[in-house]
Order: sequence, then C-alpha cells, then structure tokens
Amino acid sequence: MSPTRIQESFQGRRCLVTGGTGFIGGRLSEVLAGSLGAKVRLLVRNLAQASRVARQPVELVRGDVAEAGDVERACEGVDFIFHCAYGNQGNVVAQRRVTVGGTENVCLAARKHGAKRVVHVSTVAVYGETRPGDLDESAPRAHSGDAYADTKLDAELLVLEEAKKGLPAAVLQPTVVYGPWGPAWTVRILNDLSTGRVILVDGGQGLCNPVYVDDVVQAMLLAALEKGAVGEHFLVSGPAPVTWKEFYSAFEGVLGFTSTVSLSAAETLRLFERRFGKKGLLQEGLAILRESPAHRQRIKRSREIQFLLRVGRSLVPSGARRSVKQRLKGGAGTSASPARTDGEKPIQPMGPGGIRLSLARTRVRIDKARRILGYEPAFDFPSGMQRVGEWAHWANLARNGASGR
Repeated sequence: MSPTRIQESFQGRRCLVTGGTGFIGGRLSEVLAGSLGAKVRLLVRNLAQASRVARQPVELVRGDVAEAGDVERACEGVDFIFHCAYGNQGNVVAQRRVTVGGTENVCLAARKHGAKRVVHVSTVAVYGETRPGDLDESAPRAHSGDAYADTKLDAELLVLEEAKKGLPAAVLQPTVVYGPWGPAWTVRILNDLSTGRVILVDGGQGLCNPVYVDDVVQAMLLAALEKGAVGEHFLVSGPAPVTWKEFYSAFEGVLGFTSTVSLSAAETLRLFERRFGKKGLLQEGLAILRESPAHRQRIKRSREIQFLLRVGRSLVPSGARRSVKQRLKGGAGTSASPARTDGEKPIQPMGPGGIRLSLARTRVRIDKARRILGYEPAFDFPSGMQRVGEWAHWANLARNGASGR
C-alpha cells in the first residue's frame, strides 16, 4: 500500500490509541496526528506522563483501560482502535487486570460502537523460549511462567477469539523494538553501557531480531487497513537479524567507547550467583516466589499469610516492609552493587533468562506480514541506529561520543 493511500485512508478519521504515552503508542500517535492528519484520541490514566504526545494536536481523555466505563466512553465515535496498553506495574494480578482485562474492555467497546478495525499490539515473547532456526506464526505459543509473556498471550488469544465472532481485529507481535524514547532496548542499553560493562555471552554470537519503532508503526497502520489482516496474527521484525555483538557495538558507536565483556554462559551464571549469593532452603523458596508470580499470589491469599501480613503491617516499619517486598519480587535492593574488577567499571550481572535470550539463534520470519499486509521494513539496523544516535545526543544520553554509526 502506497504512503499516499495510507494518508488518504487516515486523513480526518477518528483514531483511539491506548497506551499512547508509552514508546510504541506515543510514536504511533505522533504519526497519526502529524503527517497523516488523523483525529487522534488518547486514553490516558496519568496526564502527567502525556507531555511528549501533548505537543501534537491530540485529544486527551483521562481514564483507565482496566475500567470498562472509561474504555466505552473513549471508543465512542472512533473508526480505528490501536490497543498498545498493557500492565507493567504491580504484581501479576495487577498486570493481568490491565493487560487481559483492559483488552477485553477494548474488544467489547469496539464491538458496541462499531469500530472499523482493532489493532492489538502483542509480543514475540508469547512463543516462549524459541529453537534455533526460523520462527514464523505457525510455531506453538504456550504459557512460560513469565507474567509479561503469559498475560500478553492471554490477551492476544482473547482478541483472536473475538475476531472469530465477528470483531474486525488483528494482532501484531513485534520483536526487539528500538528507537528514540525506547525504554528497554534503547535507553536502558545506553545507560547500562555508560554505567557498567555489559556481558556478551560467548562473545555475543547469538541472534537478536531488532525492529525500528517506525517500522512497527507502519505495520500497525497496514493492519488497520488491509482486509486480509482480520483474525490474523503477524510477527513484525526488521529485515534481518544481527548478532548481539553487532547490536551492542552499534550502541557503543553512539557513545564513542566500548563497554562490553565476553564471558561464557557458565561464567555469566557464576557471576550472577556470586552477586545474589548461594541459596539455602529459605533463599530457594524466595527465588521460587520471585520467579512464579502465580504461586506467590496463591500463598499470599492463604489464611495464615493474610494473618501474618496484618500483624506485620501493624508491627514492622514501612521501610522494612518495602525491603521485604523488593526481595520477593527480585527488585532493587536485593544485593550489593554489581561485580567489579579493580580499576574497571562494574560488570552488569545477567540472570538465567538473559543468558537464554543471548544464546538463542532464532531468525524471525516476516513473510506473512509481507504477503498479507504489504509490510516492508524501511530501516535496516544501521539506518535505524543512525536515528538513535542523533536522538541520543539531542537527549543528552551520549555526551562523550560521536553520533551513531
């Protein structure tokens, strides 16, 4: 589909974006309201986080995607709904309320108000730990025990089930999305390299499947317009994978210095265990509770634990309670600072999940998106990183180096 036809299709049309203050939703809102001339409405829970998108001519509607009434009001009169919101705060119950419950609210409101298309943003993580070789949409999806991946999977299955009942909806599964403002795969990478040394497991020869954020936005627009997208799910990635060494080297190029270290998988795991300590019975129990939110919630709901929690709230200072909660969730304050070698920046430890991701040699296929949506990535990795480098200097995240390479 040509850019001219895309612009004509969205010019003056009413679009709702949930999660519009986030990374992908924010960039989509900029494109819709800016170059495409759409009438964009954002459902925003916290208006204080809307400063970036508020520069565009958008309508901000205060509300929570987990509240059915808020979603129904936001969906009234819109043609296209882009559902980017998901739960990333609190325990698994809170995350599920937003990711799954919010998606159900969007589907019901879209059906009631006759939206022409719902585009739901999921993730490649729904495929769990992938095998070496090609990955396409025929691969099995299954729950993995990870709260983010599992709630995303339940949400996308809900959308696809609603599509079988007549809802005009499509699901996108982006891979490693990077670009300006990207919290996980851009800002965090730059910060990690600036403050410590990042591990390249086995020299970083595993495969990363990056996709520039504007290409994800392109896929979303196409999914909203193409008739063949209804009821389908699409992997969305860049034109080709890169090694993790190439991925991090590009960010080092933005910063102007190297800050990675090659370790074997065994060395990486030992470093992680040294930092977090050998686990006795109690520590193993805490680790299980950290790694299994579902088990944590079941235990928390028991009569005995509820009694202890009531006693604890009345006797234990709030600061100590926060420390215990952080340890259960594996958050900040769980141990000492990162491992350090004298005279060098500390090494950022990597857990088992990160090690598995680093060793994976999966090549994500985008043949289906190309065939049905007409999707074609506009950015290969070097051109996307050129944009990242320019933005990083503007944002003062790369004070010491040259612009991207």
